[in-house]
Amino acid sequence: MRNPVLVGERVYLRPLEVSDAEAMARASAEEADTAMLRLRVPESPLHVESYIAHLYDDRWPEVVAFAVCRRADDRLIGSVDLDDIDWVNGTAETGSWLLWAEDRGQGYGTEAKHLLLEYAFDHLHLHVLLSAVWEPNARSAAALGKQGYRPAGRMKWHDLKDGVYRDMLLFDITRADWLAARDAWLAAQSAPAVSK
Repeated sequence: MRNPVLVGERVYLRPLEVSDAEAMARASAEEADTAMLRLRVPESPLHVESYIAHLYDDRWPEVVAFAVCRRADDRLIGSVDLDDIDWVNGTAETGSWLLWAEDRGQGYGTEAKHLLLEYAFDHLHLHVLLSAVWEPNARSAAALGKQGYRPAGRMKWHDLKDGVYRDMLLFDITRADWLAARDAWLAAQSAPAVSK
């Protein structure tokens, strides 16, 4: 593992590095699931490099972002972040992205998100987090439910794509919600498989 901040069973979080920009830009350009990147404007490696290079220019950053890497081979598989951090009121918005379709549905995203929530609640002592999901992205909405988020509202007609306005679904989570969901997830991970 290289420069781990938090370590899970199969993945770990490390700071994003400028060298991650090429893979992230390539994944954005190759994304086939139109619900994943709603605007479908591929990012250039230079833009991603600039974003990463300037993440922590401020003493109290508005964004904290991590690379998600597999422990088995240190391969970058995604990113998780806290956006729009309000250090006074203890709030932020969470985001996550698994770069490659073959890594989705394997539990990596849930494990990475639990590590991010641990960082937010236990290290930064944030009070409540929210997450927004573009309405057609049912996979992400379902994942948030498994992670302990609760529905918190809807922003009507938020984004235009292919001539159709779509809503943005809002979710929130407190530390207590996260602990209950994390404990249930850990119990399910350690439960013996039931054969039929």
